[in-house]
Amino acid sequence: MPDRNSALRGQRIHGQFGNISKEPGVTFREIKDFSYLEITLWDWARDSLRSKLAELLGIGDLPDTGDSQRLKEGRLLHLADGSLAYLGAAAPADILEVAITPEEGCVVPLGHARCLLRLEGPKAVALLRRGIREDLRDTAFAVGQVMTTDIGGIGVLLLRPDTAKFDLLVPRSHAIEVWRWLTRRAAPFGYEVL
Repeated sequence: MPDRNSALRGQRIHGQFGNISKEPGVTFREIKDFSYLEITLWDWARDSLRSKLAELLGIGDLPDTGDSQRLKEGRLLHLADGSLAYLGAAAPADILEVAITPEEGCVVPLGHARCLLRLEGPKAVALLRRGIREDLRDTAFAVGQVMTTDIGGIGVLLLRPDTAKFDLLVPRSHAIEVWRWLTRRAAPFGYEVL
């Protein structure tokens, strides 16, 4: 995979900012080495592909809609009925691209068109609640769940890989807008850019 230039070049400055007392409330990290595929399964091939993909990826079954399945080097996301996505290392992405034939579905690599931001810390949920109109309580959006939503009117994919950790997959063309939105609203909590 070629080195990916940061979509936030000139904007993402490392350090601590905002209201820092002892520990920052939120930490931000841009993850540059990742693959992202959107996978559509044609209606007639879904059942056979479900078992084929589960076997290929070494999982019992595909995750339910709105959930993700942890893989050795990434996550398989079930976005909607017949719509999956893969987020992670390049090797499984390459396998998925080859495994699904055009007669079974469509695989579109979109990692080059996305920016992946990781937010974590004790105030990560409070920060996201300032712009996401979805219920982010642990009982409503548990670890491993995924949703498409928006921040400031910009569509994003939100994944919760851990209790106080969130991954935001943002279109590169809107990465700076989302970054500014996040950092402005994180200032009262104190934040650190890694």
